[in-house]
Amino acid sequence: MKNKIETVMVDSSAIYSAEYNLKKEEMIVYFNNQSIYKYFKIPNFYWRGLFEAPSKGKFLNTYVFKKFTYSRMD
Repeated sequence: MKNKIETVMVDSSAIYSAEYNLKKEEMIVYFNNQSIYKYFKIPNFYWRGLFEAPSKGKFLNTYVFKKFTYSRMD
């Protein structure tokens, strides 16, 4: 199975865009301050939750930051 990557442009004061690798369960978040972070072992429902959430920053703060392993990419 090939890696399938989904990308979404986000309307957020903190986040520019995000992408998700369905096979690897990795999410990359591109922040408006030019920083880029990759989050590992993110279940698909968190990815879906990110672009369904009214506030992307609050969603990440509540459900992703400090709960998943990450790496700064820039």
